[in-house]
Amino acid sequence: MPKWYGGSTLNPDELVQHNDQWKIQWYRLKRWYDRTQLIRTKCKNEELNLFDIDIIIAFFQNCFHLRDWLLISHPTMDQDIQNLFKNNIEMGACRDICNGFKHKKLSNPTYDADINIYREYDHFFVETPESTNSIFYNIAFSYQDYIKKYEMFDFIDHCYNIWEEFLRNKKMLTRQSS
Repeated sequence: MPKWYGGSTLNPDELVQHNDQWKIQWYRLKRWYDRTQLIRTKCKNEELNLFDIDIIIAFFQNCFHLRDWLLISHPTMDQDIQNLFKNNIEMGACRDICNGFKHKKLSNPTYDADINIYREYDHFFVETPESTNSIFYNIAFSYQDYIKKYEMFDFIDHCYNIWEEFLRNKKMLTRQSS
């Protein structure tokens, strides 16, 4: 089989050291995060469309899948990554969003098989020069005996920042790579 050196590859062992391959997914996650921030700005003045929602879903899918890339690149981090998900409900909910949109029906959710990204109209919204849109986007899921509700973009920030802090604490990110 000839070697492929262009574009993207699932097994880039000849191009990227095995223990650094997680960075491919980290940078992909960062690009999706940047796209969500553009939508956040758009959302202040207009309603999101289906293309925007696709970007939101893709962010959560890439956010959750960083876990797999880290585990393959650093198998010894298994317990640390399990603890990250156990100790941060946002990461478990990120998993439910990712798998829910992948499979349509969750048979083994972390928290809630009916996790929801939804829009809410604020009847009391007052326009400002910074914001003219009275529609807000939220994420809600049942957690223990109550409903957890997050503003969608704040939730995205939480998920992204949890990963970034984890990687910094593990000394896997430098100023250049963050």
